[in-house]
Amino acid sequence: MLLRHVSRGEPALLYMERYVDEGARSYSRFAKTSEVAPDYRPTSTRSSFEAQTVVVPRERIVVVEASPDDGLRRHYVSNAVVRFVVHPDTWTMPGIPYLDDLRSLPRGEPIRVAPTASTRTVLVLERNGGVPPHFLKLHLPRRISRFVRRLRRKAIVNSVAVTRDLHTVGDDAFGYLADALGCVLGDDEDAWGFLVREELPRPHREGRILVPAFALYAGDAGDSGHRPLIVQLIEHHAVDPTEFLLEAVLLPVVRTWARVVRTRGLLLEMHAQNTLLELDRALRPTRIVYRDGDIWIDGAARRRLGLSLDFRDAVLGMDPARPPAPHYSLVYDHFLGRELFDYLVAAVARFFPVDERAVHHRVRAALADALGEHADVFPRRTTFYFADEVRPDNQVPLVDTHSPPRWR
Repeated sequence: MLLRHVSRGEPALLYMERYVDEGARSYSRFAKTSEVAPDYRPTSTRSSFEAQTVVVPRERIVVVEASPDDGLRRHYVSNAVVRFVVHPDTWTMPGIPYLDDLRSLPRGEPIRVAPTASTRTVLVLERNGGVPPHFLKLHLPRRISRFVRRLRRKAIVNSVAVTRDLHTVGDDAFGYLADALGCVLGDDEDAWGFLVREELPRPHREGRILVPAFALYAGDAGDSGHRPLIVQLIEHHAVDPTEFLLEAVLLPVVRTWARVVRTRGLLLEMHAQNTLLELDRALRPTRIVYRDGDIWIDGAARRRLGLSLDFRDAVLGMDPARPPAPHYSLVYDHFLGRELFDYLVAAVARFFPVDERAVHHRVRAALADALGEHADVFPRRTTFYFADEVRPDNQVPLVDTHSPPRWR
């Protein structure tokens, strides 16, 4: 993709989500796995598809909110009914809890959507009555990468709760896409639903451009001759490659992650899919933007900080069965380090000389400074990652890799 095209607004963002990902899925042998029907994958040649909607009585739906726009809320929820959204691949699947109930209810108007990099999160293409731009994260019980992508009550409630919590961070260098509204059908462990995610980051800044982090280093499926966007940014601004890489991306990501985990106990999963770089109209990096509230929570840290523990079954450190250290290592050493930082450094190093030892030193120093004593939560001299397996219940254990950390 050419750098000048990223300023084309939503069409550019959607193109990057779907097609600027060549070489970005090599971090595990499961990364390219998808059991989703080809027409609904981001790499499909179809520009869009229709998500099914069902008109469900309001009293049958649990609705959770994080200050959604009034127009956005009214689009899906009224006093009488909820416009309940179902992925078309899910709609045709057998054995999905509550799906027969939904099929017995009146159908609503379908919603025209396009898949994004995560497949089950789709961009709503219709703009009816001033409804602000938004995404839908949908229940899609198909295996994508290592996990079956169900969207159950726990994940929906936690995602909205995390959005409410992020409102308190108050960092000018940090923005987030709010999981502003969640709707759940059912009252047991199989209850599922959908999330409404705002497209404009909070706090909102006019005239900003979003670039998914993987699109900074990945190839363009439509034109493999283009240099990576991170390289084009360096050339465009005529800056030192190592300093730009550090000051525009790596250090802001580290400081953001560390600030949120130290002050809120939230382990943001800032891998290349959940992290976005925000640019201004002059294509200058302005801040890091995060998306996806379905994360782990350091309960012990929040208790020490006097914060609420209003989360469902995602809390670490409150009993010996869920020690926080392996999860800290997974999220930082692998999601940030191996699955984002390593790729960015390699992309820049293909075109410019990069002192990788100096880069690692600067990042380690920034992490230590931002975390302070909280850094003691990491495992010493090793890292943890998922076991090399998949399980139907998604309960893949974390195992000691016996590999030393590179980024801390």
